[in-house]
Amino acid sequence: MKPDWDKLGKHYADSDSVLIVDVDCTAAGQGVCQKMGVKGYPTIKYFMAGDKKGKDYQGGRDFASLKGFAEKTLNKASCNAVTKNGCKANEVAFIEKHEGKSVDEIKAEVVSKAEELAALKKEKREAEKAYKEQEKEYKRKELLLTKASAILKQMEKHAGKKTEL
Repeated sequence: MKPDWDKLGKHYADSDSVLIVDVDCTAAGQGVCQKMGVKGYPTIKYFMAGDKKGKDYQGGRDFASLKGFAEKTLNKASCNAVTKNGCKANEVAFIEKHEGKSVDEIKAEVVSKAEELAALKKEKREAEKAYKEQEKEYKRKELLLTKASAILKQMEKHAGKKTEL
């Protein structure tokens, strides 16, 4: 598999969207492998944008299979802020809005966006927590109403039998 893996790495060497990496789990990479849950060798993991844990690759280990998977799953055009290749119209507009700014101004924008993102994530967590609490309450009420309905149906059935006597 190693020759095909190396060939894949060379094929995507200049890619903006695919990065092929080896980690030797028996040497210096042991910590990384443990953190990623690698138990057997060779293990192939792939990561999508924002995915820190990765997913296990289950396909073929030959070059054609590896390249086919990479093309279908990973080789998605990503926005290159320098060349604007692969950028959508809104991304180009964002880049153009910030072109010409100094390094310090760009750094300040990075900090600002990081703060906005952190605040949004916090707000999202709080909303998810509130939703879970409300969902729990709805489930509790639903269970109580289901039990009450079942009891009333039993009583109705029993009352119907009493009037027949």
